[in-house]
Parts: sequence; structure tokens; C-alpha cells
Amino acid sequence: MIDQTLWIERKFNFDFPDGMFPVILERLCGAVPRIKELISGLNDEQLSAKKNDKWSIKEVIGHLYDLENLHDGRIDDFTEGKEILRAADMKNVKTTEANYNSEPVEEIIILFNESRNKFIERLENASAELLIKSALHPRLQKQMRLIDMAFFVCEHDDYEITKMRAIKKSLQ
Repeated sequence: MIDQTLWIERKFNFDFPDGMFPVILERLCGAVPRIKELISGLNDEQLSAKKNDKWSIKEVIGHLYDLENLHDGRIDDFTEGKEILRAADMKNVKTTEANYNSEPVEEIIILFNESRNKFIERLENASAELLIKSALHPRLQKQMRLIDMAFFVCEHDDYEITKMRAIKKSLQ
């Protein structure tokens, strides 16, 4: 099996047509149901299991939830016409300190689902003009439209769900 490329090593080309936006929205809507399906049948011990000092499945879900504030804030950045989008905390302090393994997974998923639904609603209500407005992504050092930012979130969801699947597989 080929190892997954680390997130911070990924490169992106934001050159797809604006008409991809409905597909991107659909991917955003699918994150929570995919996670629920993936973790179905796992007990709390399995959901909290850590290997090689990496995050557990619960912590990965919590990480996705923690990032929703960043995504929402970046919509604000586009709305306010900022030239540079706010930066992510690449040390993930919020997730590390949250102690998600002590929380029921259902509660973490509820929080993530509520935040994700608000994010999707904001995107659905955004004007076409706002959706194609661009700003500089600070880490990538690339111009990114709001549509591209939504795509970036989808890609990150897939990256983290892939990690969860690997954790699940290691438990069997």
C-alpha cells in the first residue's frame, strides 16, 4: 500500500470551473454521514485508541470540528475583502488540549455536524460574486477563491477520514 501524503506536503491547483461548486457542496454535506458509517460498530475503547502517539478516531473527528471556526472565519475574510486569509494553527493546540477521548463520540459528531451545517448554509447563501472572490492562502502562498476554500475543506475532510479508516483497520 502507498502511504498517504502528509497534509502539509500537499500541493493544490485551484483551476476548476465555478460550476463545480454544487459538487463541492455535496462533498461537504457528506462528511458527517461518511464518518458515522465508518465508526459504526466501534466501541469507545476502539474510538479512543491511539497508536504511535497519533490521534485517535475521536480526536480526528474533534479536529475536524475544531477547524470549523477557521472555515467560518475565512468566509468572513472573503466577505470583508481581506487580501490574506487568516492562518490555521498548524500545531493544532485546540485539538490537543480538548481531551476528546473523554467525550462520547456522539457528542463530538453532533458538534461537528451543527458547525458544518452552518458553514454549508453560509456557502449556499453566498452570492456568486463572493464565491469567486479571492484572497491569499497564507501557508500555500496561493490565491484562493471562496469556492477553492470550500474544495480545500473537502480535501482535508477526505484526508482525515482516510486516517480514521487506517486507524479502524489497525484495530482489526
